[in-house]
Amino acid sequence: MKIKILLGFFLFLLLACQKEEIKNNKASIAKMSFNFGEVSFEGNEGVLKAPENTDLEKLMPTISISEGASVYPPSNAITDFTAPVDYTVTSEDQKNVNYYTVSVVLPIVKFTVFDCTNRSAENPTSELAPNAKISIFKDISSKKELIEEITTDENGVAFLYGYKDWEYYFLTDKKGAVNLIDGYIVNGIFENQAEIDNYPSQNQPSQIGDLKFMDTNGDGMVDAGDKVDHRRIWDIPENGVKQIVIHISKE
Repeated sequence: MKIKILLGFFLFLLLACQKEEIKNNKASIAKMSFNFGEVSFEGNEGVLKAPENTDLEKLMPTISISEGASVYPPSNAITDFTAPVDYTVTSEDQKNVNYYTVSVVLPIVKFTVFDCTNRSAENPTSELAPNAKISIFKDISSKKELIEEITTDENGVAFLYGYKDWEYYFLTDKKGAVNLIDGYIVNGIFENQAEIDNYPSQNQPSQIGDLKFMDTNGDGMVDAGDKVDHRRIWDIPENGVKQIVIHISKE
């Protein structure tokens, strides 16, 4: 009797070991990161903003996926991100597949902001403006609508990421110091008499330490015809980053 019981027990163990293992049916990307940041996912679309001059042709992402799942292209493989990359995640039990698209984008515009507020005739210079807010607009249904706000770093620099074939507009502000005064674009400070003599004439006589305003229509003088409601970004180069210097002031 004991022998039969033991044989039955061992037979049970043998059948249990042979029973098919339950495999995970999840197929998702939990995290994807590069040495300069982590991809932000919205649904199955992921985007990461890369630093200026990043070589998009040779990036190596680290990918965390569902337990037991597989991903292609694989984690830690050198991948070309000059265009969005499609990823396929297959569950451990092979029953579920998820598809992701990941884009790594470069900046299209580099802003450098200078504050002219503390100028004087004795010291006609500006200073870099960290923590300045740049509000980015786009024409939508013939109206300029805010699409993004970016802030300058400790060097007065901020980057715009987007599409090079779009036309953008912007306004800048730092505690009341702005890039448009009464509709005129601030364009720096007159540092010497030679600059005044060679600059388009302005409505009021200019002195060293006064603000320059931009001749937006290129007619050789700064007057009411140069007033705008936003500063325009145009002619973004196909390759490289457009450099824009912004001057702000409190009058």
